[in-house]
Amino acid sequence: MTENPSLREFSVVLCADGDSVVAADTHVDEAPDLLEEDIANLSQASVAWRRPYADGERVEVADVEEVEWLERESALAVVRELYSFGHGARLYFHAPDLTFYAALYMDELVWRAVKSTEFELAEKAFEEFVLQVNSRARAEVRRVQLEARNVQLKRHITEAEARVERLRVNMQRNAVQKQRAMERDNSLRNDIKQLEATRVQAQLHANRTLRQIGQLYSNCAAQLPRPRSTSSAFRRR
Repeated sequence: MTENPSLREFSVVLCADGDSVVAADTHVDEAPDLLEEDIANLSQASVAWRRPYADGERVEVADVEEVEWLERESALAVVRELYSFGHGARLYFHAPDLTFYAALYMDELVWRAVKSTEFELAEKAFEEFVLQVNSRARAEVRRVQLEARNVQLKRHITEAEARVERLRVNMQRNAVQKQRAMERDNSLRNDIKQLEATRVQAQLHANRTLRQIGQLYSNCAAQLPRPRSTSSAFRRR
């Protein structure tokens, strides 16, 4: 692996299944599942995985460390970018070697990357990554929607339970107040009866007192001397 101010070379080779990528400097002990013949083939040369397109052009798998190093060196110009819920895709252009990079991210970490000197091919790879981002973002949207709905339902349940509690308290208060009103009505009826009986007794007593006053007045009036008339006084003379 060599390094210069503008570019770092990363060797990428295929495993036996043709899908996985392993660095050429991988130690034999680190790949116990590989056959000796496969290891010998891998150690002979560094090759890049290529996927053919209909027009015969090719796009290469880029080492994620290569992309991360170029990012740290600020050697990549962002052509296109899409981020959603921690998933992202970027289309870069590396001017020194006229290479385009398409990278897939998750939580700001490079997940997969490809490169090509043809913009159209790199753009196709970027669009494929965008499809993956959108697919994962839809699941994330569904998740946050369900979380929000669950929070909303919990809030509604809390509000409903609080309302039920208020209604229960109101019903209890209504029952207590109704009982108090009934007791007060009974007490008022008893008070009215007692006051009415007291009024009748007082009225009877007042009537008797008035009659006594009338009798006494009559008796007093009967004992007073009556004045004589003038004609009777002249006749006596």
